[in-house]
Amino acid sequence: MNQHLQDITEIRSMMERSSRFISLSGLAGIFAGTFALVGASLGYLRIMSHAGGNHVRFMYDTPLLQFVVMDALIVLVLSLIFAMYFTSRQARKKGLKMWDSTSKRLLINMAIPLIAGGLFCLILLRQAPHLVDAATLVFYGLACVNASKYTLDDIRYLGYAEIILGLISGCFIDWRIGLLCWAIGFGILHIFYGIVMYRKYES
Repeated sequence: MNQHLQDITEIRSMMERSSRFISLSGLAGIFAGTFALVGASLGYLRIMSHAGGNHVRFMYDTPLLQFVVMDALIVLVLSLIFAMYFTSRQARKKGLKMWDSTSKRLLINMAIPLIAGGLFCLILLRQAPHLVDAATLVFYGLACVNASKYTLDDIRYLGYAEIILGLISGCFIDWRIGLLCWAIGFGILHIFYGIVMYRKYES
């Protein structure tokens, strides 16, 4: 009986490895969240020093908007670099390939909403900059939900939380509320998710 259970467990594990990318690292989430909080803090300080909290001045201050965009891009690039590093390290530990058909499907399903969201945010920068925070959260959440069928189920719940935060952010014009929601979504939630993932799958 025990042998049959062990065989079933091994078969299930093999099927999971072949159909899902299970090498995501919680440490990547922790670092991404930390970068996001630092970036949000720098953005807040810059906006307050140049726009004084005035929403209209912030919306139409091109150099300020450029700084905010560059700030977000630096956070994104650093997060991707550390995600690649920790994910590849996790794959080596588990004896799995970093790039295979499953990871490619994961990347494609995540990239489609992210690319569409990025292009939409470029439009919003000209038409309604105060909605960019909301849009990034919603599209990132959709990307996580869309990609979750090819990786760990925990990603889906992170995606739901990001979407809810994005919708809340979109209800307010005040850039401070949008930035706060962005910091919670990309900062605090990522750190919390990373800790949970690390304790659940890596410790």
